[in-house]
Amino acid sequence: MNLRSNIYVLNLYSQIKDLSCEDKEKKLLGVFKELAEHILSGYFLIKKNQSDSFVKVHPTCVEFYCHEEGEGKDKIKDYSAYHRNKEDGKLDKSVFPLGILHNHISGIDMTFEQGEDSANAIRLSALIREFRIDDSGKKEDKYDMEYINIEKKKNGGIVTKPTYLYDALYSQFSIFDGFSIQWIDGEKKAVLEESSELRINVPEYEVENNKHVPVSKKKTTAEDILTKNEKYKQCLRKWKFKLKQ
Repeated sequence: MNLRSNIYVLNLYSQIKDLSCEDKEKKLLGVFKELAEHILSGYFLIKKNQSDSFVKVHPTCVEFYCHEEGEGKDKIKDYSAYHRNKEDGKLDKSVFPLGILHNHISGIDMTFEQGEDSANAIRLSALIREFRIDDSGKKEDKYDMEYINIEKKKNGGIVTKPTYLYDALYSQFSIFDGFSIQWIDGEKKAVLEESSELRINVPEYEVENNKHVPVSKKKTTAEDILTKNEKYKQCLRKWKFKLKQ
Protein backbone atom coordinates (compact mmCIF):
# COMPACT_ATOMS: atom_id res chain seq x y z
CA MET A 1 0.00 0.00 0.00
CA ASN A 2 1.11 3.53 -0.68
CA LEU A 3 -0.70 6.46 0.95
CA ARG A 4 0.87 9.03 -1.38
CA SER A 5 -0.17 7.14 -4.51
CA ASN A 6 -3.64 6.62 -3.07
CA ILE A 7 -4.09 10.37 -2.64
CA TYR A 8 -3.02 11.05 -6.23
CA VAL A 9 -5.33 8.35 -7.59
CA LEU A 10 -8.12 9.63 -5.37
CA ASN A 11 -8.14 13.03 -7.11
CA LEU A 12 -10.78 14.34 -4.72
CA TYR A 13 -11.17 17.58 -6.66
CA SER A 14 -12.52 15.84 -9.75
CA GLN A 15 -14.65 13.45 -7.70
CA ILE A 16 -16.68 16.06 -5.84
CA LYS A 17 -16.52 19.30 -7.85
CA ASP A 18 -19.85 18.75 -9.66
CA LEU A 19 -21.78 17.16 -6.78
CA SER A 20 -24.40 18.76 -4.57
CA CYS A 21 -23.40 19.45 -0.96
CA GLU A 22 -25.47 16.48 0.26
CA ASP A 23 -23.87 14.12 -2.25
CA LYS A 24 -20.43 15.46 -1.38
CA GLU A 25 -21.01 14.59 2.28
CA LYS A 26 -21.87 10.99 1.34
CA LYS A 27 -18.87 10.72 -0.99
CA LEU A 28 -16.47 12.15 1.58
CA LEU A 29 -17.48 9.67 4.27
CA GLY A 30 -16.39 6.81 2.01
CA VAL A 31 -13.21 8.64 0.98
CA PHE A 32 -12.27 9.31 4.60
CA LYS A 33 -12.88 5.69 5.60
CA GLU A 34 -10.49 4.53 2.88
CA LEU A 35 -7.84 7.08 3.87
CA ALA A 36 -8.21 6.07 7.54
CA GLU A 37 -7.57 2.43 6.58
CA HIS A 38 -4.28 3.53 5.03
CA ILE A 39 -3.19 5.98 7.74
CA LEU A 40 -4.00 3.71 10.67
CA SER A 41 -1.98 0.87 9.13
CA GLY A 42 1.20 2.96 8.86
CA TYR A 43 3.47 4.85 11.22
CA PHE A 44 5.89 7.74 11.62
CA LEU A 45 9.53 6.58 11.74
CA ILE A 46 11.78 8.91 13.74
CA LYS A 47 15.46 8.09 13.20
CA LYS A 48 18.54 9.60 14.76
CA ASN A 49 21.12 10.65 12.17
CA GLN A 50 24.16 8.39 11.74
CA SER A 51 22.71 5.94 14.24
CA ASP A 52 20.58 2.79 14.32
CA SER A 53 18.38 4.29 17.04
CA PHE A 54 14.74 4.88 16.07
CA VAL A 55 11.18 5.27 17.38
CA LYS A 56 7.89 4.38 15.70
CA VAL A 57 4.70 6.37 16.32
CA HIS A 58 1.52 4.61 15.19
CA PRO A 59 -1.69 6.66 14.73
CA THR A 60 -4.71 4.82 16.19
CA CYS A 61 -7.43 7.43 15.65
CA VAL A 62 -7.83 10.23 13.10
CA GLU A 63 -10.30 13.04 12.54
CA PHE A 64 -10.76 14.43 9.03
CA TYR A 65 -11.32 18.05 8.07
CA CYS A 66 -12.39 19.20 4.62
CA HIS A 67 -13.05 22.79 3.55
CA GLU A 68 -13.62 24.01 -0.01
CA GLU A 69 -12.46 27.53 -0.71
CA GLY A 70 -14.60 29.87 -2.79
CA GLU A 71 -18.26 30.82 -2.98
CA GLY A 72 -21.23 28.61 -3.77
CA LYS A 73 -24.08 26.88 -1.95
CA ASP A 74 -22.70 23.43 -2.77
CA LYS A 75 -19.24 24.09 -1.32
CA ILE A 76 -18.27 21.93 1.65
CA LYS A 77 -17.44 24.30 4.48
CA ASP A 78 -15.58 23.16 7.59
CA TYR A 79 -14.74 26.26 9.59
CA SER A 80 -12.91 24.27 12.26
CA ALA A 81 -10.15 23.63 9.72
CA TYR A 82 -7.13 25.70 10.76
CA HIS A 83 -5.43 26.04 7.38
CA ARG A 84 -7.91 27.98 5.24
CA ASN A 85 -8.31 31.46 3.78
CA LYS A 86 -9.49 34.28 6.01
CA GLU A 87 -13.14 35.16 5.46
CA ASP A 88 -12.38 38.88 5.22
CA GLY A 89 -10.07 38.25 2.27
CA LYS A 90 -7.05 39.70 4.07
CA LEU A 91 -5.02 36.50 4.06
CA ASP A 92 -5.13 33.62 1.59
CA LYS A 93 -3.22 30.50 2.59
CA SER A 94 -0.98 28.77 0.05
CA VAL A 95 -1.84 25.19 -0.91
CA PHE A 96 0.30 22.79 1.12
CA PRO A 97 2.45 20.33 -0.82
CA LEU A 98 1.18 16.78 -0.26
CA GLY A 99 2.16 15.35 3.12
CA ILE A 100 3.11 18.52 5.03
CA LEU A 101 2.73 18.18 8.81
CA HIS A 102 0.65 21.13 10.03
CA ASN A 103 1.21 22.02 13.69
CA HIS A 104 -1.54 23.97 15.48
CA ILE A 105 -3.04 24.43 18.94
CA SER A 106 -5.06 21.20 18.74
CA GLY A 107 -2.24 18.91 17.58
CA ILE A 108 -0.70 17.89 14.26
CA ASP A 109 -2.44 17.32 10.92
CA MET A 110 -1.28 15.20 8.02
CA THR A 111 -2.30 17.34 5.04
CA PHE A 112 -3.58 16.28 1.63
CA GLU A 113 -4.65 19.60 0.10
CA GLN A 114 -5.60 19.82 -3.57
CA GLY A 115 -6.20 22.61 -6.07
CA GLU A 116 -4.27 24.88 -8.41
CA ASP A 117 -4.22 27.87 -6.05
CA SER A 118 -5.56 29.13 -2.74
CA ALA A 119 -8.77 30.52 -4.30
CA ASN A 120 -10.05 27.10 -5.40
CA ALA A 121 -8.24 24.77 -2.98
CA ILE A 122 -9.72 21.83 -1.13
CA ARG A 123 -8.28 21.90 2.39
CA LEU A 124 -8.11 18.23 3.35
CA SER A 125 -6.31 17.05 6.47
CA ALA A 126 -6.27 14.34 9.12
CA LEU A 127 -5.69 15.26 12.77
CA ILE A 128 -3.85 12.50 14.62
CA ARG A 129 -6.29 12.27 17.52
CA GLU A 130 -4.73 9.23 19.27
CA PHE A 131 -1.52 7.23 18.87
CA ARG A 132 0.83 4.69 20.41
CA ILE A 133 4.62 4.77 20.66
CA ASP A 134 7.00 1.90 20.00
CA ASP A 135 10.38 2.92 21.41
CA SER A 136 11.88 -0.57 21.50
CA GLY A 137 14.41 0.55 18.87
CA LYS A 138 15.51 3.62 20.83
CA LYS A 139 19.09 3.04 22.00
CA GLU A 140 20.23 6.61 22.63
CA ASP A 141 18.91 9.86 24.16
CA LYS A 142 16.63 7.96 26.50
CA TYR A 143 14.72 9.90 29.13
CA ASP A 144 11.35 9.67 30.86
CA MET A 145 8.46 11.46 29.12
CA GLU A 146 6.42 11.36 32.34
CA TYR A 147 3.21 12.93 31.02
CA ILE A 148 3.12 10.61 28.00
CA ASN A 149 3.79 7.56 30.17
CA ILE A 150 0.94 8.53 32.50
CA GLU A 151 -1.37 8.74 29.49
CA LYS A 152 -0.22 5.34 28.23
CA LYS A 153 -0.85 3.70 31.60
CA LYS A 154 -4.36 5.18 31.78
CA ASN A 155 -5.37 4.10 28.29
CA GLY A 156 -3.83 0.72 27.64
CA GLY A 157 -0.75 2.09 25.88
CA ILE A 158 -2.67 4.63 23.79
CA VAL A 159 -1.97 8.37 24.05
CA THR A 160 -5.31 10.21 23.77
CA LYS A 161 -4.05 13.79 24.00
CA PRO A 162 -3.27 14.87 20.40
CA THR A 163 -0.94 17.73 21.44
CA TYR A 164 1.43 15.15 22.98
CA LEU A 165 2.30 14.17 19.42
CA TYR A 166 4.59 17.22 19.30
CA ASP A 167 6.88 15.52 21.81
CA ALA A 168 6.42 12.05 20.37
CA LEU A 169 7.73 13.26 17.00
CA TYR A 170 10.04 16.16 17.74
CA SER A 171 11.53 15.39 21.18
CA GLN A 172 12.95 11.90 20.76
CA PHE A 173 16.51 12.83 19.77
CA SER A 174 18.93 15.73 20.15
CA ILE A 175 18.94 18.42 17.47
CA PHE A 176 22.74 18.54 17.78
CA ASP A 177 22.96 15.09 16.23
CA GLY A 178 19.91 15.58 14.06
CA PHE A 179 17.02 13.26 13.25
CA SER A 180 14.51 12.56 10.50
CA ILE A 181 10.76 11.88 10.39
CA GLN A 182 9.35 9.76 7.59
CA TRP A 183 5.96 8.23 6.92
CA ILE A 184 6.05 4.45 6.46
CA ASP A 185 3.08 2.70 4.86
CA GLY A 186 1.56 -0.44 6.32
CA GLU A 187 1.49 -3.69 4.38
CA LYS A 188 -2.30 -4.03 4.43
CA LYS A 189 -5.31 -1.89 5.25
CA ALA A 190 -6.14 -1.36 8.92
CA VAL A 191 -9.31 -2.83 10.41
CA LEU A 192 -11.43 0.03 11.77
CA GLU A 193 -14.14 0.22 14.39
CA GLU A 194 -17.47 -0.58 12.77
CA SER A 195 -18.83 2.98 12.87
CA SER A 196 -17.21 6.37 12.52
CA GLU A 197 -17.82 8.93 15.27
CA LEU A 198 -18.37 12.63 15.85
CA ARG A 199 -15.21 14.71 16.01
CA ILE A 200 -14.29 15.95 19.48
CA ASN A 201 -15.16 19.58 20.31
CA VAL A 202 -16.01 20.47 16.71
CA PRO A 203 -18.97 22.88 16.70
CA GLU A 204 -21.57 23.81 14.16
CA TYR A 205 -21.18 27.32 12.78
CA GLU A 206 -23.56 30.18 12.04
CA VAL A 207 -23.15 33.62 10.48
CA GLU A 208 -22.88 36.51 12.90
CA ASN A 209 -21.81 40.01 11.83
CA ASN A 210 -20.79 38.65 8.40
CA LYS A 211 -18.51 36.07 9.98
CA HIS A 212 -18.89 32.37 10.76
CA VAL A 213 -18.79 31.66 14.50
CA PRO A 214 -19.57 28.55 16.59
CA VAL A 215 -23.19 28.13 17.69
CA SER A 216 -23.07 28.80 21.43
CA LYS A 217 -24.64 26.56 24.07
CA LYS A 218 -27.26 29.18 24.93
CA LYS A 219 -28.73 28.88 21.43
CA THR A 220 -29.19 25.10 21.61
CA THR A 221 -32.32 23.08 22.41
CA ALA A 222 -32.76 19.98 24.55
CA GLU A 223 -32.49 17.81 21.42
CA ASP A 224 -29.13 19.24 20.37
CA ILE A 225 -25.82 17.54 21.14
CA LEU A 226 -23.20 19.68 22.84
CA THR A 227 -19.47 19.57 22.24
CA LYS A 228 -17.47 17.63 24.81
CA ASN A 229 -16.45 20.88 26.53
CA GLU A 230 -20.17 21.82 26.69
CA LYS A 231 -19.59 25.23 25.12
CA TYR A 232 -21.15 24.83 21.68
CA LYS A 233 -23.59 22.91 19.51
CA GLN A 234 -21.81 19.84 18.18
CA CYS A 235 -21.14 19.38 14.45
CA LEU A 236 -22.85 16.14 13.39
CA ARG A 237 -20.34 15.02 10.76
CA LYS A 238 -18.99 11.60 11.75
CA TRP A 239 -15.50 12.08 10.40
CA LYS A 240 -13.54 10.38 13.19
CA PHE A 241 -12.18 6.86 12.61
CA LYS A 242 -10.55 4.52 15.13
CA LEU A 243 -8.41 1.43 14.80
CA LYS A 244 -10.21 -1.67 16.03
CA GLN A 245 -8.40 -2.84 19.14
